Amino acid sequence: MRIFFTLLLFIFPSILTSNSHTKHNLPWYPSLAAFEHYNSGRSHLFPEAKFKGSFTGNNRVETLSSLAIYPSGYNMAYLDSKNAFIYGGGYGDEPGSIGAFVAKIDPHTLKPIWYNQLIDTNLNEEWDYPGSMGILKNGFIYVIYGYRLSKIDPKTGTILQTLELPTGEGSKSNTAYNGFNATSDGVLVMKSLYREAGCSLQGPDALLDCPDPTDVPPSILVSVDPDSMALIDVITLPAPVAARPTIAIHNERTYVYLVEASTVIRYRIKKGKFIFDPKWNPGTIVLEGQTTATSFVVLDDWIVGQVNTLPSATALSVIAISQSNPLKHFTIQPFLDDPIPPLVAEAFSTAAKGDPAVSWAPASVSVDPDNHLIFASDSLPGKIAAIKLTSSGLKIVWKANQTTTEFTALIGSKHKRVLVGTDIPGPEIPGNNMNDYAVWRNAKTGKELARSPLLPAMTQGTMIQPFYSGEMFYEGQLGQLIKLKPQPISCHSNH
Repeated sequence: MRIFFTLLLFIFPSILTSNSHTKHNLPWYPSLAAFEHYNSGRSHLFPEAKFKGSFTGNNRVETLSSLAIYPSGYNMAYLDSKNAFIYGGGYGDEPGSIGAFVAKIDPHTLKPIWYNQLIDTNLNEEWDYPGSMGILKNGFIYVIYGYRLSKIDPKTGTILQTLELPTGEGSKSNTAYNGFNATSDGVLVMKSLYREAGCSLQGPDALLDCPDPTDVPPSILVSVDPDSMALIDVITLPAPVAARPTIAIHNERTYVYLVEASTVIRYRIKKGKFIFDPKWNPGTIVLEGQTTATSFVVLDDWIVGQVNTLPSATALSVIAISQSNPLKHFTIQPFLDDPIPPLVAEAFSTAAKGDPAVSWAPASVSVDPDNHLIFASDSLPGKIAAIKLTSSGLKIVWKANQTTTEFTALIGSKHKRVLVGTDIPGPEIPGNNMNDYAVWRNAKTGKELARSPLLPAMTQGTMIQPFYSGEMFYEGQLGQLIKLKPQPISCHSNH
């Protein structure tokens, strides 16, 4: 069975600013979504995106599919409702994905206005692994792919500058920077990971099926000035770090959090320089049998995350760690003892290092700071849950049947918040599924509000992208771009 261990895509740099509105969402361009998870804190909360369906009646979901192909689309970013961009091509284990591209699309027809294939990994034989795209407050597009960072003109798609990033002890052909993020003052932060030397497998498959995927050099952490495209600082980390760094502003200091195999460490960032913080040490955060955590997400004074980015024989934990006191942390196992569907159990019967797996959660949590809620998921029991962070611990608010290997998005105002995510149908196996549904839920209650028609499988480890006017974009693994529009069932279709 082929499983895309996209876990390593999702442990990444993040910052949470003190105000969630776009005009304060520095250093990103002030649009509905200029960065892959809205703010640098990766809350996945898009406050200006709306749900235009009914909260009390029935809804239907209108769809519009592109004729153009956008191979393994990963994330989208906008200057406004008329200027939309898509990045993809990083899943080299997918047919048609030959390396990173960026395209400007017409959001009404989904046709490309311009299309720039940044690299062809079929020709240079480099590792094709997903990076990401974002638009900074200066209005330029930044794309990271392999060991390159490019600055792109949004009007024409022209590459203005490209910086080759250091590869540490790894070769260029085996190095990838899995995404980037930025501090509020605009410094870009990114981290490397590696494919085993001598292995030619592409995409996330290399992290599973190379002879020894752990036989790689330690990761390096890099900061870059986005205006000059010059390196500011480069440090070698203590070990390989699969997860993307998380950045947080706490007590007027900027920190980068990094997930190691069994714990989290942090560095202070000062004018782009990294300073290790040895006093912040939460100790071991995983239980016996659990696998490493996904990227932690900032929720007020806390960073929160979930473990088991690889299949595990131990049920998933959601963990909240205080930024002020690392020894203060809460944990809960929201899916403990939930049954695994028989076909899924059979498919994962030896996935936990030869033992039966009961948990696999390749995406990070989403958070709603306005309502103190954390949204977790586990693809093997096929469940999602809302968990409240209280002064005394974590408490389950609701659980629902929904099988996803993707991030969830939060849209709408504080009192009408909606959780949007994928749902793998019936007998299909997570990681090897051919189809998905898109599902909208009332974030406070878990009630299903809308469900799309059956769709081709989404690019794993991505997210249904919020857009303007209640619409959302769905990026198919094989290159389909689909616009989704939920609306009350009495409304007439606009498509």
